[in-house]
Amino acid sequence: MIVYLVAAAQALVYVAAVPLHLAFCLQTRGGLRFGAGVSAFERRFALRSARRRLARRKRRRPKSGKKPPFGLLMKMLRRLRLEGFTLRGRLNLGDAAATALACGALRSLEAGLHGAVPGVRLRVTPDFSDVPCAELQGMIRARAGQIIYAAARGGLDDANGRIAQWISTRLKT
Repeated sequence: MIVYLVAAAQALVYVAAVPLHLAFCLQTRGGLRFGAGVSAFERRFALRSARRRLARRKRRRPKSGKKPPFGLLMKMLRRLRLEGFTLRGRLNLGDAAATALACGALRSLEAGLHGAVPGVRLRVTPDFSDVPCAELQGMIRARAGQIIYAAARGGLDDANGRIAQWISTRLKT
């Protein structure tokens, strides 16, 4: 029995150490288009998937009545420790001064975020052509264990908040 427990513990440790890559691409030429892809271990597969989704035409899906729980997602993202964040691309806002200010602000943001996320790289070059456009590619890297821990911790905090609210309600007898 102990062999099975040790094997299960080792499997959990290995699964928690798997690096996950989330790639995204954004283009504004010919309308706003966005693509995203996820891959384990290799960043190139995530980027290839994001580019493939970017090239596809957008299909309209009927909207359901349910709204996604953004509060829970934000709590999870607050607890998530990223291993790396990369943003590359070209930016043109139509005005040379505004484009230069935006690219400079992104460079200073890189220096500011370097304390929180050591692997931050923001390489957005200004494009001073006539047509306003943006072509950006990004990559977010995190370990699967960090994502699982952040989701579980956010869920527990949400449940504790609901229970505390229920316990502190006065009885009306």
